[in-house]
Amino acid sequence: MPGLFICHHCGKVLPRNPRLKKPQKYCLAKSCQQARKNAWGKKEYQTSKVHREKRLQSQKACYSRRRGHAYQADYRKSHPGYSDRNRELQASRNKRRRREPVSMIVNTDALYPKSGIDGAYALMPITKEGKIVNTDAFVVQLRTVAGLQAFLSASTG
Repeated sequence: MPGLFICHHCGKVLPRNPRLKKPQKYCLAKSCQQARKNAWGKKEYQTSKVHREKRLQSQKACYSRRRGHAYQADYRKSHPGYSDRNRELQASRNKRRRREPVSMIVNTDALYPKSGIDGAYALMPITKEGKIVNTDAFVVQLRTVAGLQAFLSASTG
């Protein structure tokens, strides 16, 4: 099958274009040609310093003309359904939050210990402001001891 090739994007088996000197990798479909261009741009960005600098300068110029918050504001104005839906979802999240007990700890690593359970726990100081935002918690190992074992360990320490 020397006259056929498999498109790298869509996977179809198609006849080669005889006018191309290099082996053909993509068919003529718009999505496949876009994939070819994207692959070329990615490779060029990684290998060519000049291309990378030009692209970064272009992005910087574009961002200076239109800031991110302006884009978001324009999007919300042109898509009122998006804003309405977000407002409704936020209201339901707020209601749910009011029903659930409020935690003082704002920490994704924090453990909520239950009495009498062995394991590792995070110890963090509680500030007077009330909320704790701490990613560097001190981890300790706690073991429940009862009966004679508790008495012996207390008298030897």
